[in-house]
Amino acid sequence: MLLKLGRHFSLFVGLLLSSELAFAQFDWSRFRTGLGLPFAAQELALNPCIPESVMRANFGQNGVRLLQEARSQWPAKLCENVPVALRLFEWQYTSSALLAQTERPVLMQRLIETRRNSLAACESVACLSNRLPRMIEWAKINLDRTAVYGENDRLPVRAEMLSHPRLSLRGLVLPLQEQFKWCGSSDFDALDFYTVNIKVSGKALVMAQCKTNNPVRPTWLIENASNSRYWVPILLENTLSNLYIMPNSRYTYPTLYSRANEAEGVRIRITEYGDDFYRQKLSFLVNSDASGMELAFDVHTD
Repeated sequence: MLLKLGRHFSLFVGLLLSSELAFAQFDWSRFRTGLGLPFAAQELALNPCIPESVMRANFGQNGVRLLQEARSQWPAKLCENVPVALRLFEWQYTSSALLAQTERPVLMQRLIETRRNSLAACESVACLSNRLPRMIEWAKINLDRTAVYGENDRLPVRAEMLSHPRLSLRGLVLPLQEQFKWCGSSDFDALDFYTVNIKVSGKALVMAQCKTNNPVRPTWLIENASNSRYWVPILLENTLSNLYIMPNSRYTYPTLYSRANEAEGVRIRITEYGDDFYRQKLSFLVNSDASGMELAFDVHTD
């Protein structure tokens, strides 16, 4: 019994120390100086209590106007209560970093949104003070558990060009959905065909794309079951540049994502399989702060 209690105590102390370490690693100075993000709306999405002088210096009078709008969405006198304002900043920052980096973005966004709605329902600073600590701890634990992946870890869906597509794709009925509209032709020769890095037991999958020199190409994923003569589309996208497989996807049909440069960051689009088809479930912008931390903004669910 004493040995068992000792193990529980050691676990408790370990969790406490790890929590304090994570707390110490958060750079509180950026609450007053800003994160070095290139857009005012992104700074304010994480910290509505950034000093007016910083917003004016970095973003001009428009930044001050946006600051006033951002503060109006929170309970009165929030920014006068510095401990609570700091906790709000830490929650917004940590949850934004979690969404930008997680391997399970659709699930995490759902959980983050539930917590953000809980905060949005607060009508007093005391309510925020009561709810924020547990939310921060949850976000920190999940962020600490998230693996870090680099450019070299991205696995594209598209692999090699199919060597003999007419022979391999017997039973393919053309045109594919929207093919004439997107490719300008309903013919077989209007398409390039590729093998893919997705393995589904008992199924053959092929990527088809319009023949064009444009890096953004209409794209289909088509599938053929082992007991079927026919190929059927399971994904179609008319403005796709790069499509990747989410690391450590837990599903038979893996979660897919695309990246596209936009004016305010990199747009990430998350696509998941359900009801025999891939559909976009989530999109958000990613930008990095001055420390290099990737953060998620402008989140949309479908």
